[in-house]
Amino acid sequence: MIERSQEWLVLEYLPTSLFSLKISTASNKGGKTLFVPTPYSIKLAFIDAAFRIGGEELAKDIFNSIKRCDIRFSPSDRLYVLNTFIKILDESREETSDPYQSTIAYREFCYFQGMLEIALSLENCSSGIQEKLTEIAAHINYFGKRGGFFQYIKSRTISDLPLGFTVKATDIKGNIHDYEVVQPLDDLGELNSKDLFDRINTFSDKKIERGKHRIFVLTYLPYKMEKSSTNYTAYVNPYRCKECHSPTPP
Repeated sequence: MIERSQEWLVLEYLPTSLFSLKISTASNKGGKTLFVPTPYSIKLAFIDAAFRIGGEELAKDIFNSIKRCDIRFSPSDRLYVLNTFIKILDESREETSDPYQSTIAYREFCYFQGMLEIALSLENCSSGIQEKLTEIAAHINYFGKRGGFFQYIKSRTISDLPLGFTVKATDIKGNIHDYEVVQPLDDLGELNSKDLFDRINTFSDKKIERGKHRIFVLTYLPYKMEKSSTNYTAYVNPYRCKECHSPTPP
């Protein structure tokens, strides 16, 4: 259940380029994309930005502050998922050939219309962390793959999370009326592990283990498919799109 009485820090970002973040279960040649960033990618984006502006000490401080943070998304008003085929280098299966060979792969790219809102729960956060997160948020300019650029716009604090934000399948209760898309979003796991920070550090020999330090949660997204063709699929967020009728919960 989403605790709507707790405080949330809501960050607004404007998508400025195509976005792609491959679903972890997808193969290298069949890269279906997620429609929003994931809690895991958001937390690592904050830690990366903290490293750049304040070094390892600030990065560890932010890591300890947000590793348990509940993160929800209110996606853009409209979404167009573009279908395309691109050339990639894939590992060769023939021992006598070059290590990599050129091949064709399926990829999806998201074109957003409207702001992306990211809500971070401030429950159990230390005093002053809100100001630090707001400062660091302005230094984050991409989520997912490099090139999926977002422009930080503003932040606000609310004590009541409205309808239209993502709902986890693990929530005891949650209104999912008009939530027609379900995707697996990853997050940090094994939060009590003493070496978790080292495992997310790319300069460490320790690695992240899927299903243990990186867990996946099925998440409902407030998107409805509007139309589809061979080249793209259009989705609309009925909680955000002004051209749509306001959703009426059952």
